[in-house]
Amino acid sequence: MRKTLIVAALVFCERTDLLSQASFSDISSQAGVNQTGMNYGIAIGDYNNDGLEDIFATRMVNGGTLFKNNGNENGGIPSFQNVTQAAGINPAPTAQFAIWGDVDNDGWLDLFLGARDEENSLYRNNQDGTFTDVTTSAGVATGGRVKSALFADVDMDGWLDIYVARLGWENILYRNNQDGTFTDITIQAGVTDASISMGAIFFDYDNDGDPDLYLTHDANVPNILYRNNGNPNGTGVTFTNVSNPTGANIAAMGMGVDVADINNDGWLDIYITNLGANTLLLNNGNPGGFGHYFWSIAELAGVADPGMGWGCSFFDYDNDGWQDLYVANDSYFSPFPNLLYRNNANPSPSGVTFSVASQGTVLHSMEGGYGFGCFDMDNDGLLDIYLANYGGDVGNQLFKNTMNNTNNWLKIKAVGVQSNKSGIGARAVLKIGSRSLMDEVNGGNSWASQSSLVLHFGLGTVNSVDLLTIRWPSGIIDSFENVAANQLLEVIEGESKVSDNDPTPGPQIDSLPEQFVEGPFGYSLSGSSDSNSLDGVISIIPNPFNKELAVVFNEQALQANVLETRLLDGAGRELVQQKIKGKPTVVTINTQDVTAGLYYLQIITEQGTITLKAMKL
Repeated sequence: MRKTLIVAALVFCERTDLLSQASFSDISSQAGVNQTGMNYGIAIGDYNNDGLEDIFATRMVNGGTLFKNNGNENGGIPSFQNVTQAAGINPAPTAQFAIWGDVDNDGWLDLFLGARDEENSLYRNNQDGTFTDVTTSAGVATGGRVKSALFADVDMDGWLDIYVARLGWENILYRNNQDGTFTDITIQAGVTDASISMGAIFFDYDNDGDPDLYLTHDANVPNILYRNNGNPNGTGVTFTNVSNPTGANIAAMGMGVDVADINNDGWLDIYITNLGANTLLLNNGNPGGFGHYFWSIAELAGVADPGMGWGCSFFDYDNDGWQDLYVANDSYFSPFPNLLYRNNANPSPSGVTFSVASQGTVLHSMEGGYGFGCFDMDNDGLLDIYLANYGGDVGNQLFKNTMNNTNNWLKIKAVGVQSNKSGIGARAVLKIGSRSLMDEVNGGNSWASQSSLVLHFGLGTVNSVDLLTIRWPSGIIDSFENVAANQLLEVIEGESKVSDNDPTPGPQIDSLPEQFVEGPFGYSLSGSSDSNSLDGVISIIPNPFNKELAVVFNEQALQANVLETRLLDGAGRELVQQKIKGKPTVVTINTQDVTAGLYYLQIITEQGTITLKAMKL
């Protein structure tokens, strides 16, 4: 484990709220990155391995620019240099989508460009500051109407695959053949969506160790969540559309998407931008192992934002240990500014809220905001933002984070050995006392963009991490104890003792009989289906509820005596308990004193515990 950039740390204490307002400076002109034109997306990556993160900025008509980070050469302000031509990159005019990833596992980031009107391009890194166009030999040229491009190791073989989402044309999944070529496996894998695809992201929504895929759609076409089934039979990876049973099938005018664990419960949540109110899907995990569901909580959380949303990214701008959110709006189309939402650090799912922290700052931009990337451009431990603006005279904006608090941080660069060299798909979990922080390395997010491949964790005033674990796509888990704050760790896969204990939650099924089957709201004792119930066995009426809820039982389907019911809040605290003996028809629960938010209803039977989700408005 390589350690760099170690500075003084502070003693442990709880989070403080002395500096809630954001502090950023627009240094676009001084840094040399205020590219004008119809700018589109941003991809962040250290292509020359000098420890400084570089930028590829895409735009319509002129294809885009590779900006090399030269460090603080301009009075403490980072300087960037246009090296596109010198690097041998000749992007297609409408190459609007760029992603960095090491496709040949040689330790150097390669560049993939997705185009709207032309063929795609794949540039192999020559390890000397230049690139070679290998598109034809690699077999990844098929493009047209590309709206998202992503890297992920979908079959967990240690090599990065490529996913291309297209507007109204069939999307494409290219499998890496490990010899410099790729094969189109879209149909076999079951990811043949040909709807109005827009944003896309790979992430492990169910904590089973493999990358799942989420697609946003325009024109009120429902979004799709594809669950990765792995390759259990050795015949190739497949995906299953689980949008409906998980509640991820939001229908709006979806654009950008990003994920983060906003409440530090060990499960990744989803944010989606739209034309109109944005969407925040809270991942309820899999309590008791009886089902998986997302709740739409944007209004409750205060992040609905009615503008013309494009890019969005979670990042901890103030290093307090809670994921904040920046949203880019096209203010020329709809007169709403970009917004930075500060996470209010509510401890439970039922209380997740955010507050606007960008009012009166340069982040409250009224330009044509599209994609952006978050990264620590000057290695000062604070995350900065580079924003693509579509049209206007201002051009792209580089926002330097100038927060002046005493919060600590930890950065992790994951280097795969059995897994892909870029570490894409690796998950880091930080244990700090009774708290846990978690994040994954992903190969594309926001809108037409990609943030840093280096994981960045704010630690508040904690000066060390009790336990750091990294779960690699290969299944290897590395663990390190007593990790000091304020440093960049380069973690090489397998360099610690290998642990068999996955640090993230997984299904914990409580003595379920064989006749339990999975349904849209969890598990039941019946194979029948009812959209307002647990497969016709148990219904919560109404759901969402207000002053009371009724638990309605189907005595014919329920094959075990009910012993009691419990209503739990998002932190697992028991609020209401009722003892029962037998097979009741209806149980009424008084919820007048329960505040708005997410709750879990447990029904304890002689054969196991059934857990349902319920929301109070």
